Amino acid sequence: MTSPDDNTAQRAAFKAGALSCLQFLPSYVPFGLVCGVAAVQAGLGEWGAVALAAFAFAGSAQAVLTQFLGSGAPLAIAIVSGLVVNLRMAVYSAAISPRIEGATPKQRLLWAAFLVDQTFINNEVRHQRGAHKDHPLSYYMGCSLVMWPWWIMTNAVGAFAGAKLPASWQLEFTIPLSFVAMVLPMLKSRSQIFAALVGGAAGVLLFALPLKLGLIAACVLGACVGMVVDTLLPTKAVAA
Repeated sequence: MTSPDDNTAQRAAFKAGALSCLQFLPSYVPFGLVCGVAAVQAGLGEWGAVALAAFAFAGSAQAVLTQFLGSGAPLAIAIVSGLVVNLRMAVYSAAISPRIEGATPKQRLLWAAFLVDQTFINNEVRHQRGAHKDHPLSYYMGCSLVMWPWWIMTNAVGAFAGAKLPASWQLEFTIPLSFVAMVLPMLKSRSQIFAALVGGAAGVLLFALPLKLGLIAACVLGACVGMVVDTLLPTKAVAA
């Protein structure tokens, strides 16, 4: 039985999480529009695009999956590529796992279902500040229940109205720009920087591989280089 004070603290944590994620909403607009349009062009249809956004909730994976399907790649290759792109979620899960040891199975499902770059980063900032430490899930859900519906809505607009968007807007450029904006602040160590540089260079050099396998190869090469650098060189954070 929770006390009135505890309920108040939970609501405060939820509200703080929701407000903290408002800053991310503008960046979701062009990215969601492009993903919605790409899903329709890949043959999923308007409602299929909305369902993909709702159940996947992973912009990078959606972009890769629809790009592969649109280019005629086998479904298995498209799915594997989407999973490879989202391998960083395994790292995020490992990072938050020690902090939710007492969570119930249902609570763990909620942590997993809404784990994306923005919710992870926000939760890390909260943890480092020591804010709402008694109600981390309430804070996390406040953030998630802002980001998730907004992502679905922007995808839906792209899916149903994408054909009416002026081609001169060239919104497809927002996908790599969004990735750059998200990744750069997270590069804090030598291993991460080397992994990003090698992965990016390999992605360009191996772009012509059949079935767009260059993306998978670039991810693997970047990760391997990052692990080698992390093993051989002393860990040293880069000044923010």
